[in-house]
Amino acid sequence: MSRKNYKNHIFWQGLITLLLLLLIGGIVSQFLGNSSLAAAGQSAIVLKVIDGDTIDVKMAQCRIPLNGNPQQCRIRLACIDAPERRDSPFYKQSKDRLQQLLPSGSNITIKDTGTNAGNRVVAEVLTGGNSVNIQMVREGKAVAYCRHLKDCPDLSNGLLSAEAAARKAGLGVWNTQQPWTRMRQNHPCRS
Repeated sequence: MSRKNYKNHIFWQGLITLLLLLLIGGIVSQFLGNSSLAAAGQSAIVLKVIDGDTIDVKMAQCRIPLNGNPQQCRIRLACIDAPERRDSPFYKQSKDRLQQLLPSGSNITIKDTGTNAGNRVVAEVLTGGNSVNIQMVREGKAVAYCRHLKDCPDLSNGLLSAEAAARKAGLGVWNTQQPWTRMRQNHPCRS
């Protein structure tokens, strides 16, 4: 084989190998569900805040459509738990704070965890590159949902650190003057 033919053969062999590797990588990525879109998150627009850990959004495609509309989705903020309506005054404080962080019409990023909570997609919500989930816990407007931290491996350490700081500072539900007693008694990962 001449030197020119040998170089040409090596070039084509390398190109074919590269293309095969890219093809195999794409197939494996699709099989495991790790597409670059899922890893980066999906853009959405806030429609409404339901409570301190649930929002309605509009997005290109929702895997659990809200009211039959494939572009509307109810999102449960992953791995946090906010006060319920019966938990006065913390319910209103938590909901109001989430409305401040995510006003209607806001552009956000949804990082779907792949889990569901009833008719809701469970996700981390980001605004300006910052986790709203962690922000709510940092301010004592929600707590880490310890039972589900395994669903949030990238988020769990941040949530636990944020909760420890809020507890130490006595913020929100950790206020010693008026604590969220139900959560303090039933919170499995607090020390």
